[in-house]
Amino acid sequence: MKRALLLVAVLSMLMTIALMTTGCEPTGHDRYREMSYRRSADADTLGIQDDFDASVLMTDRPTHLSEWFNN
Repeated sequence: MKRALLLVAVLSMLMTIALMTTGCEPTGHDRYREMSYRRSADADTLGIQDDFDASVLMTDRPTHLSEWFNN
């Protein structure tokens, strides 16, 4: 029983080492997915900046309380 357990432990350790050393190369789909995520993040960043600019510009409009309001 001890030999079988030791054999299973050694085999699992060898398989783990083999999997770690082979590695994976990025495929075309991985690069496409990365590009899509990057575009989405850039669009979100621009959207947040646009929302901030819109809120600042809304407060910059002249109102009847403004000194530049024509009576």
